[in-house]
Amino acid sequence: MSSVDAAFWFAETPAWHMHIGALAICDPRSADGFSFERVRELVASRLGELPQLRYRVTEAPLRLDRPWLIDEGEPDLEFHIRHSALPSPGGRRELEELVARLWSYPLDRSKPLWEMWFIEGLPEGRVAILTKIHHCLVDGVSGAGITEILFDATPEPREPRSDAGDRRKPDDVPPRELRLLEAAVDLAFVTPLRVMRLLNQTVRQQLAVREIPERPPGYFEAPVTRFNAGISAQRRFSAARLSLDRVKAVKDAYGVKVNDVVLAIVAGALRRYLKDRDELPDRALVAQVPVSTRSDATAIGNAISSMTVSLPTEIADPADRLRAVFRVSQAAKQMTEALTAHQIMGLTDTTPPGLFRLAARAFTASRLGENVPPVNLVVSNVPGPPFPLYAAGAVLERFTPIGPLLMDVGLNITCFSYRDAMDFGIITTPEIAGDVDELADTLEPALAELEDALRKPARKRGRK
Repeated sequence: MSSVDAAFWFAETPAWHMHIGALAICDPRSADGFSFERVRELVASRLGELPQLRYRVTEAPLRLDRPWLIDEGEPDLEFHIRHSALPSPGGRRELEELVARLWSYPLDRSKPLWEMWFIEGLPEGRVAILTKIHHCLVDGVSGAGITEILFDATPEPREPRSDAGDRRKPDDVPPRELRLLEAAVDLAFVTPLRVMRLLNQTVRQQLAVREIPERPPGYFEAPVTRFNAGISAQRRFSAARLSLDRVKAVKDAYGVKVNDVVLAIVAGALRRYLKDRDELPDRALVAQVPVSTRSDATAIGNAISSMTVSLPTEIADPADRLRAVFRVSQAAKQMTEALTAHQIMGLTDTTPPGLFRLAARAFTASRLGENVPPVNLVVSNVPGPPFPLYAAGAVLERFTPIGPLLMDVGLNITCFSYRDAMDFGIITTPEIAGDVDELADTLEPALAELEDALRKPARKRGRK
């Protein structure tokens, strides 16, 4: 595994479930023969193109080095693909409760790290397909790449690629004795070098960012909110959908980027949600925003970095709030460019692998995140296809992404642009926000606030 993939593997705890995935809503009314069996056959036919679905993880002896990926061959689809149904009336509440329940347990680490649920009982014969896959195998962009391999761009499923099974095979795992020797060398020689390199990187990072005029917020500079609490194993989930055309119209009018509008919408929604509960901090929330560094959407594993961005929930005016988001996101991009120019590596490249597991458990035990939160939430925006996708002939109407929770940051908001809409998936725990559906319902009013602000005269616009 790469250092980033290993970090996601080691970071998992009984409460920090490191799987990501998506909820797809399908309309099979025009798809003859659509069924659970047809979808399972479709997945089976694409396994040669989806090595992630065949891989199992084996750890290094004594967990002293990064784990290895093993190709298990044909996975047991009876185990990995499950069949379920919603109770009556099969509406939003029933679906979101079932998704939350299925998201509340970790993947089986002794098998390939994924599950798929075929869920019937939705209104008008619709079917939901819920996928879970471990974050050590995919990130948001490569997960979207898996979607475009698994599903089709036409109602008629394409033939599987005949040469796909010969590509992207993992390296052979050395004998246990050799792996133990490598781990001992890593512990005795490589780990001290990594620690020294980590210290050196920290000093260089501080020198590099001093040149940035408006420094974005750092970790552990966030105010304390209800979203910074111990994470239980249970999850709550809700979804929302916004018009992509409306988001782009706001982007063009203010002269900013789509991601700036997304962050401003999230800030507006959080402001309303917290203010209604008399919990609005007097300073900006801090969001961690993953940034893709991927050039090949089909590559195994993760290719991401991240930046911290202020969400100015303390600003009442929506237009001023968007302009503030634009300024701080530009500063965060400057910091990312400065770190890249100075060849500063991420924490996972310089930290000994075994320390991630110890750090995750020590952080949970200390309850540090409840009093000095690293960030308040994670916000991710993943671009998807502008054309419809089909599952065994059934058109995918909605595609809602779902992210993980960790580091006592109990709110993850991920959005995915698909066709003419942006679908938002919000995940938390029942102890933190049992009414997360009310937060989801504030996203549309937050977008409307930005649109209304455009109608007011003498508005100063941001710059591209």
